[in-house]
Amino acid sequence: MGWPEALLIYRAADNFQGAALLARSDTLMRLAAAWPKVKRRTPEPPPAGQEVDLEDLWEMTVVDFQGWAQLAQVDPLQVMEAFPVLRGNGIILPDGTLNHLADSLLQKEAAGSLMAQFGVKPGDLQK
Repeated sequence: MGWPEALLIYRAADNFQGAALLARSDTLMRLAAAWPKVKRRTPEPPPAGQEVDLEDLWEMTVVDFQGWAQLAQVDPLQVMEAFPVLRGNGIILPDGTLNHLADSLLQKEAAGSLMAQFGVKPGDLQK
């Protein structure tokens, strides 16, 4: 079993509060969008069927905060301030994935941004 399977319950959780918090902050959005590309080191995944203690896993995870700041194009201090918010609200997970609601929100935001750049309105896609 790998981390994607071990963390499925956390990734699939209906985390509406975390998604609402994410939607209200450009910095959190940038950091969440960059999270899958951030270098990190996690311990070996647990054997199949063993439950994962998310807090213990976070304690054993090493994150490249400087690299994360560069990827997200934010100040390193902003990364250090936002990390506990993203982590504590279940928006990011130690294996580099995001909660499914946060991931959907980022995809929708990216699509809307691209459509605006190209001058496409939502109704135009239905024609």
